[in-house]
Amino acid sequence: MRYQHLLGRQFAWGSQDCFGLLRDFYRDLFDIELPNIARPEDFYQKGLNLFAENYRSMGFKEIQLHPSEIKFGDVAVQAISSTFGNHCGVFVENGRFLHHLYGGLSKVDPFRGIVRNNCIGFYRHQDVPSVTIETETRDLRDFLSPNKQKLLDELRAANSGTQDQAD
Repeated sequence: MRYQHLLGRQFAWGSQDCFGLLRDFYRDLFDIELPNIARPEDFYQKGLNLFAENYRSMGFKEIQLHPSEIKFGDVAVQAISSTFGNHCGVFVENGRFLHHLYGGLSKVDPFRGIVRNNCIGFYRHQDVPSVTIETETRDLRDFLSPNKQKLLDELRAANSGTQDQAD
Protein backbone atom coordinates (compact mmCIF):
# COMPACT_ATOMS: atom_id res chain seq x y z
CA MET A 1 0.00 0.00 0.00
CA ARG A 2 1.71 3.13 -1.22
CA TYR A 3 0.85 6.48 0.32
CA GLN A 4 4.28 8.18 0.44
CA HIS A 5 3.14 10.72 -2.16
CA LEU A 6 0.80 12.10 0.52
CA LEU A 7 3.63 12.92 2.94
CA GLY A 8 5.13 16.39 3.34
CA ARG A 9 2.21 18.33 1.88
CA GLN A 10 1.83 21.96 2.87
CA PHE A 11 -1.29 22.74 4.91
CA ALA A 12 -4.06 24.55 3.04
CA TRP A 13 -7.43 24.81 4.78
CA GLY A 14 -10.27 23.16 2.85
CA SER A 15 -8.07 21.21 0.44
CA GLN A 16 -4.76 20.04 1.92
CA ASP A 17 -5.89 19.71 5.52
CA CYS A 18 -6.56 16.59 7.60
CA PHE A 19 -9.83 15.77 5.85
CA GLY A 20 -8.33 16.49 2.42
CA LEU A 21 -5.54 14.03 3.26
CA LEU A 22 -8.12 11.43 4.30
CA ARG A 23 -10.04 11.95 1.04
CA ASP A 24 -6.88 11.60 -1.07
CA PHE A 25 -5.77 8.50 0.86
CA TYR A 26 -9.10 6.75 0.31
CA ARG A 27 -9.27 7.76 -3.37
CA ASP A 28 -5.67 6.75 -4.16
CA LEU A 29 -5.48 3.53 -2.16
CA PHE A 30 -9.02 2.17 -2.21
CA ASP A 31 -10.65 3.99 -5.15
CA ILE A 32 -13.26 5.40 -2.75
CA GLU A 33 -14.44 8.95 -3.39
CA LEU A 34 -15.34 10.75 -0.17
CA PRO A 35 -17.34 13.96 -0.62
CA ASN A 36 -15.53 17.23 -0.12
CA ILE A 37 -17.52 18.53 2.83
CA ALA A 38 -17.51 22.31 3.13
CA ARG A 39 -15.57 23.14 6.28
CA PRO A 40 -15.05 26.74 7.35
CA GLU A 41 -11.73 27.22 9.13
CA ASP A 42 -13.39 27.85 12.48
CA PHE A 43 -16.11 25.17 12.09
CA TYR A 44 -15.55 23.66 15.52
CA GLN A 45 -15.79 27.09 17.19
CA LYS A 46 -19.17 27.56 15.51
CA GLY A 47 -20.49 24.22 16.81
CA LEU A 48 -20.33 22.45 13.44
CA ASN A 49 -19.63 18.81 14.30
CA LEU A 50 -18.87 17.89 10.69
CA PHE A 51 -17.46 14.38 11.03
CA ALA A 52 -20.19 13.22 13.43
CA GLU A 53 -22.86 14.65 11.12
CA ASN A 54 -21.45 13.03 7.97
CA TYR A 55 -19.52 9.83 8.69
CA ARG A 56 -22.46 7.46 8.08
CA SER A 57 -23.35 8.99 4.72
CA MET A 58 -19.69 8.66 3.69
CA GLY A 59 -19.77 4.89 4.37
CA PHE A 60 -18.05 4.82 7.76
CA LYS A 61 -19.20 3.03 10.87
CA GLU A 62 -17.99 3.76 14.37
CA ILE A 63 -16.10 0.83 15.86
CA GLN A 64 -15.03 -0.12 19.36
CA LEU A 65 -11.68 -1.84 19.34
CA HIS A 66 -8.52 -2.62 21.21
CA PRO A 67 -5.42 -0.94 19.73
CA SER A 68 -4.19 -4.38 18.61
CA GLU A 69 -7.27 -4.62 16.36
CA ILE A 70 -6.56 -1.47 14.36
CA LYS A 71 -6.42 -2.16 10.64
CA PHE A 72 -4.78 -0.36 7.75
CA GLY A 73 -7.25 2.31 6.64
CA ASP A 74 -9.08 2.71 9.96
CA VAL A 75 -9.75 6.34 10.87
CA ALA A 76 -9.35 8.05 14.22
CA VAL A 77 -10.99 11.37 15.06
CA GLN A 78 -9.63 13.74 17.67
CA ALA A 79 -11.06 16.69 19.59
CA ILE A 80 -8.09 19.02 19.87
CA SER A 81 -8.94 22.11 21.94
CA SER A 82 -12.57 21.32 21.13
CA THR A 83 -15.51 19.46 22.63
CA PHE A 84 -15.98 17.37 19.47
CA GLY A 85 -13.97 16.05 16.55
CA ASN A 86 -11.95 18.60 14.61
CA HIS A 87 -9.00 16.45 13.42
CA CYS A 88 -8.77 13.11 11.70
CA GLY A 89 -6.19 10.75 10.33
CA VAL A 90 -5.83 7.23 9.04
CA PHE A 91 -3.88 4.25 10.32
CA VAL A 92 -1.13 2.78 8.19
CA GLU A 93 1.31 -0.03 8.97
CA ASN A 94 2.52 -0.83 12.49
CA GLY A 95 -0.27 1.16 14.11
CA ARG A 96 1.20 4.42 12.85
CA PHE A 97 -1.01 7.37 12.02
CA LEU A 98 -1.07 9.43 8.80
CA HIS A 99 -2.44 12.90 9.49
CA HIS A 100 -2.10 16.60 8.77
CA LEU A 101 -2.16 18.97 11.74
CA TYR A 102 -3.10 22.61 11.26
CA GLY A 103 -0.18 24.63 9.88
CA GLY A 104 2.22 21.67 9.56
CA LEU A 105 3.20 19.17 6.92
CA SER A 106 1.33 15.91 6.41
CA LYS A 107 3.20 13.08 8.11
CA VAL A 108 3.11 9.66 9.72
CA ASP A 109 3.52 9.54 13.48
CA PRO A 110 3.22 6.89 16.14
CA PHE A 111 -0.31 6.98 17.55
CA ARG A 112 0.54 8.72 20.80
CA GLY A 113 0.72 12.18 22.29
CA ILE A 114 -1.81 14.75 21.15
CA VAL A 115 -3.55 12.47 18.62
CA ARG A 116 -3.97 9.54 21.01
CA ASN A 117 -4.75 11.61 24.10
CA ASN A 118 -7.49 13.54 22.28
CA CYS A 119 -8.97 10.61 20.33
CA ILE A 120 -12.75 10.43 20.59
CA GLY A 121 -13.57 7.67 18.10
CA PHE A 122 -12.44 5.05 15.61
CA TYR A 123 -14.15 4.45 12.27
CA ARG A 124 -13.95 1.85 9.52
CA HIS A 125 -15.20 2.30 5.97
CA GLN A 126 -17.63 -0.34 4.71
CA ASP A 127 -15.82 -0.71 1.36
CA VAL A 128 -12.23 -1.02 2.60
CA PRO A 129 -10.93 -4.54 2.14
CA SER A 130 -9.33 -6.20 5.13
CA VAL A 131 -5.64 -5.63 4.55
CA THR A 132 -3.14 -7.91 6.23
CA ILE A 133 0.14 -6.16 6.83
CA GLU A 134 3.22 -7.17 8.69
CA THR A 135 3.57 -5.60 12.08
CA GLU A 136 6.64 -5.08 14.14
CA THR A 137 6.89 -5.82 17.82
CA ARG A 138 6.95 -2.63 19.87
CA ASP A 139 7.95 -1.94 23.42
CA LEU A 140 4.96 -0.65 25.38
CA ARG A 141 7.26 2.07 26.68
CA ASP A 142 7.11 3.64 23.18
CA PHE A 143 3.45 4.47 23.79
CA LEU A 144 4.08 6.38 27.02
CA SER A 145 4.48 10.13 27.19
CA PRO A 146 8.06 11.40 27.74
CA ASN A 147 7.17 12.25 31.36
CA LYS A 148 5.88 8.73 32.01
CA GLN A 149 8.97 7.25 30.32
CA LYS A 150 11.21 9.32 32.60
CA LEU A 151 9.25 8.22 35.67
CA LEU A 152 9.49 4.58 34.58
CA ASP A 153 13.26 4.95 34.06
CA GLU A 154 13.59 6.44 37.54
CA LEU A 155 11.55 3.62 39.08
CA ARG A 156 13.60 1.00 37.24
CA ALA A 157 16.84 2.62 38.41
CA ALA A 158 15.61 2.77 42.01
CA ASN A 159 14.45 -0.86 41.90
CA SER A 160 17.63 -2.15 40.25
CA GLY A 161 19.62 -0.78 43.20
CA THR A 162 17.27 -2.60 45.57
CA GLN A 163 17.61 -5.79 43.52
CA ASP A 164 21.43 -5.62 43.61
CA GLN A 165 21.36 -5.26 47.40
CA ALA A 166 19.09 -8.31 47.74
CA ASP A 167 21.48 -10.49 45.72
